Amino acid sequence: MNDKDFIATLRKHGLQVTYQRLAIYQTLYFTKDHPSAESIYQQVKKRFPMISLGTVYKTLERFYEVGLIQKVSPMTDVARYDALVTPHHHMVCLKCQAIEDVKGLPSVENIPLPKENGFRVLRQQIIFQGYCPHCQKGS
Repeated sequence: MNDKDFIATLRKHGLQVTYQRLAIYQTLYFTKDHPSAESIYQQVKKRFPMISLGTVYKTLERFYEVGLIQKVSPMTDVARYDALVTPHHHMVCLKCQAIEDVKGLPSVENIPLPKENGFRVLRQQIIFQGYCPHCQKGS
């Protein structure tokens, strides 16, 4: 994705385009590590030394609210983020808390939910817990 594509993506989601938002989104988009806000902050701060950690947190939450990114946090100590919003699952290491995408499995969108309870699903996620190959060696 180039800058024009990032700008169009932000506008498509109704977000005002700022250099800081652009840098935060690009940092997340170009990583597959599912970084924390702190990690994204450290990367963005190299380009924009005046940015605050609070700005990064608020921006990530806004991106999440409009569906621009995913939050992968139920099994980790801190919220972690993912720019890949197409349906996919995650594997979370219980020891080192590494997160990896799992692709090629059926989507949870195809699971029929009972309608009689009136629950409206907004987001769906399947998380597999276990130990990554590195942590299995240390166990």
